[in-house]
Amino acid sequence: ALSLFWALNRPSGARKLVDMVMVFAASLALAGLAEQQDAGQRRRFAMALALGTVAGLILLGEETALGFPLYRLVMGSDNPKLQDLLLSKRSVDAAPLLVWPAALAFERLGRPLFGIVLAILFAIASFKLTAASSTLAMVVSFAILAIAWPRGALAGRLLSIGTVAAFALIIPGAILAYDHLGDHALQVGALDKQHRFSGGHRLEIWHFAAEKSLDRPLFGHGINSSRFVPNDGAVSAFQPPDKPVMTLHPHDGFLQIWVELGLVGVVLVASLLMAMLGTVRAWQPRSARFVYASYAAAAVIAGLAFGVWQTWWMATLGFTVVACVFLGERAHDA
Repeated sequence: ALSLFWALNRPSGARKLVDMVMVFAASLALAGLAEQQDAGQRRRFAMALALGTVAGLILLGEETALGFPLYRLVMGSDNPKLQDLLLSKRSVDAAPLLVWPAALAFERLGRPLFGIVLAILFAIASFKLTAASSTLAMVVSFAILAIAWPRGALAGRLLSIGTVAAFALIIPGAILAYDHLGDHALQVGALDKQHRFSGGHRLEIWHFAAEKSLDRPLFGHGINSSRFVPNDGAVSAFQPPDKPVMTLHPHDGFLQIWVELGLVGVVLVASLLMAMLGTVRAWQPRSARFVYASYAAAAVIAGLAFGVWQTWWMATLGFTVVACVFLGERAHDA
């Protein structure tokens, strides 16, 4: 909120701040209800989440495989959101944040194997879907789950280290990656149009955002200012002529915090995430391992895909946290 004083576009920042407050307040209110639920209510919540997730994934698979027939029936076949499978990309990227709470729900229902099978099936299906970030998120989250199964405390420490490292290394990493791979990406892009518009452009955006974050390293450019950062006449080498390098956001949540809120914002957000992980360490291992996997999936997607303040994305993250709070077993629940 304080960053509104130096934000590049205060009205835009103020509107986004309202969205953030609403999502955050709603998430806190719902999470607070968890402490008031008895075992029967938690079990009914687990059943609803588990069955709803299975139904949602079946619907996603049907729509993606058959070209969104139900969506076309309701919204029309000429809807612009059907272009480039944007709807599928968002849905597939949101799914890992639902799969792991659903696995936790199956654990709560005494069927942990069902949750693992569900996660495996989605991970396999993600290879055929449109979001590579979702596939990577599932691979990383399975690795964390494998570590957390016998040693939950180690998984929590690794996630803490990884979070701090992501914030600390994203700026030099983005600059060095483009300096060493940018020319190669251009050469590949000349032969592969899809690669040109995805991987190469992403490297270019990260490089640009990293350099811009160094202009105001302490307090950043202000909340929701990524889309208003001056391009200084720079145009994208991977997009149509005269298109700016970064038009919306850096496509990396860690980097976006640096650009908009600077070092102070990084410390605040990292502290919040460390506090969340510290809380989960006190939970029963059978619950904590699924929460750690969910955190890993969210961190990967946040680092590769969407703007961190997109309202639907914040709401997805908030729902994931609420679901884990409702279903997680604390040490005193044993």
